[in-house]
Amino acid sequence: MAERKSVSMQDLADKLGISKVTVSKALNGKDGVGEELKEKIFALARESGYVLPDYGKRKSKKVGIIMSPRFSSGDEGKFYMAMYERIIYELQRASCSSIMISPTTATLPSDMNTIQTRGLFDGLIFLGILDKGVREQIAQIAQIDLPKVYVDIYDRTHKSDSVITENIYSSYELTNYLIQQGHTDIGFVGTVGSTTSISDRYLGYLRRMLEEGISPKNEWRIPDRSEEGIAIPLLLPEKLPTAFVCNCDATAFKLVQALKERGICVPEDVSVTGFDDSIYAQLCSPSLTTVAVDTDAIARLAAKRMIKHMNEPQKKSGEVYRIPGKIIYRDSVCKINGSSDKPEQSGEGGKNLE
Repeated sequence: MAERKSVSMQDLADKLGISKVTVSKALNGKDGVGEELKEKIFALARESGYVLPDYGKRKSKKVGIIMSPRFSSGDEGKFYMAMYERIIYELQRASCSSIMISPTTATLPSDMNTIQTRGLFDGLIFLGILDKGVREQIAQIAQIDLPKVYVDIYDRTHKSDSVITENIYSSYELTNYLIQQGHTDIGFVGTVGSTTSISDRYLGYLRRMLEEGISPKNEWRIPDRSEEGIAIPLLLPEKLPTAFVCNCDATAFKLVQALKERGICVPEDVSVTGFDDSIYAQLCSPSLTTVAVDTDAIARLAAKRMIKHMNEPQKKSGEVYRIPGKIIYRDSVCKINGSSDKPEQSGEGGKNLE
């Protein structure tokens, strides 16, 4: 049987009608190649059985991805695992391997030993906020001399790159939409301070309310989780606003159920908005007006920043990259007082910094 001829970069380039340099940049995770073309190059490389020269001898960079174990299952898990899978896909495209570490207060000593093992990792990615008990004990990680990227969370004291959704502006626009629909009594559902995302979404809501000269009532700010991030029952006040901005779709879904149990119709009596555009946004009846988070763009940029810092460790980091979301208008909001059906933009816009 004739031996199969190995595939070269030039073979890939010829099939796609591009230069060998372009193929090399894509396969080695370098800048300068568009995402659509990269996908074509990688797809053809997989089909052709191509591997990088000396692949088995090259030292693959290894990234530790640190994430709370509660994000690997359940409601929040669907969101974070999708982002995790995209991050490792992008790392693999740059010939980087990864290990997930899910620390708890019980496993933290051994996890810290793993993280601090000299030469084991070339960089660390923190995906989402860690559990409170772990956060209180894990400050020494900030002192480890490795590139770090924080995803869906930021803390300026870390002096490392963060990649997050543009939470403030998106929540501001949701609140603005409700005001355009005639709502002035608007509540917020989410435990402010439990995560940076919830705090930012509350700030966006609060800013738009104050610009309109509306002082939100404290009884209309309803917690949805404990300090540890565990969901708690929603305690609704007797007198309700005409609309709620919820910090996430899962909470909005719960709110709609709680309102229905009190005989309150959504959106005829109370309008509701969510955030994330998760499965709950469409499972909800009525379907939720929400913000679609661009998880692919967040994961792509997080991996790109990690690779850059591993390749250029001498370069300073500490930037916060905000990826714009997109409002999805569905059926959970209705107009009151003869307001316009058509949503208007406030004039400000998020900037994609990828």
